[in-house]
Amino acid sequence: MDETLQESLEADDALGRAAAVALDRAESGDGTVAWADVSDAVPAEQWGRLLETGVLVATDAGFVVDDPDAVRAAVEDIDPTAGETAEDEAEPDGWSTADKLAGVAALGLMASYQVPVAKETVGSTAHLLLGPVEAALPFGATVALLAVATTLVSTTLRRRLLDENPQEELKDRMNTVKERLEAARERGDDEAVERLQSRQQELMLEQMGAMKQMIRPMVYAMLVTIPVFLWISWLTVNPAAAITPAAQVLPLAGRVVWTARLVGPLQVWTVWYIAWSVLSGVAGKRVAKKVSPVVADYRSSF
Repeated sequence: MDETLQESLEADDALGRAAAVALDRAESGDGTVAWADVSDAVPAEQWGRLLETGVLVATDAGFVVDDPDAVRAAVEDIDPTAGETAEDEAEPDGWSTADKLAGVAALGLMASYQVPVAKETVGSTAHLLLGPVEAALPFGATVALLAVATTLVSTTLRRRLLDENPQEELKDRMNTVKERLEAARERGDDEAVERLQSRQQELMLEQMGAMKQMIRPMVYAMLVTIPVFLWISWLTVNPAAAITPAAQVLPLAGRVVWTARLVGPLQVWTVWYIAWSVLSGVAGKRVAKKVSPVVADYRSSF
């Protein structure tokens, strides 16, 4: 094994543990290892790195550890079974227990749209917090303010919970493998075609994991956006408060009936909310693009 790669295994805990698990599973079987054998303990990203760095190589029988003795020496201090039962660790699909609980809560909130009792409960509870805002501002301004606020929350969660760099790297690797596969087919290299097709399948598994990661910020954002949206819809039909969003005079548009239907179930206030969400989302992305380099330079100076 290359000395640089051995040093990488010793210095990179994630890659080293992935190599230790792969070696352990291979030696406990017939000497070969596949993604299905280690997917419960090795993230798809690290499996891909094992293939790219040459720790694992493809053979007719399957993937094998290229230099078992060198790998064993590099990861001798790593327990391949450590951490598999930790409840707070991210599971093989990239979702922790907290993520899954948040997903269940988000689905419950979505279902409350169709359950009058649940909708009333969520709306009246949210009114305790949002009622003072609605009392101080016109209905249209309240909806616009909440649309901007929920969009900012969603954008912030996405930036904090979703690392876009690995996704870009995965996309680049997919394109590279695709190009090499086409070239191998053109020159009639069946062995290379088989190896690259296996690699392409592994990258597809990684891509599925990346898609699951993209949903995580959305789940947490739904815990904020759904109660807000439910509260507005509750406000428009609640007898005690329905007079507030009944109608309003806006510049140029004149008298607006917020509960009037435009297309299908879409009411005027819904379109107003969506419009402000889209505008604030576009503005937020532009600001982020301008601010990110400045923040990066500031952090690099320390």
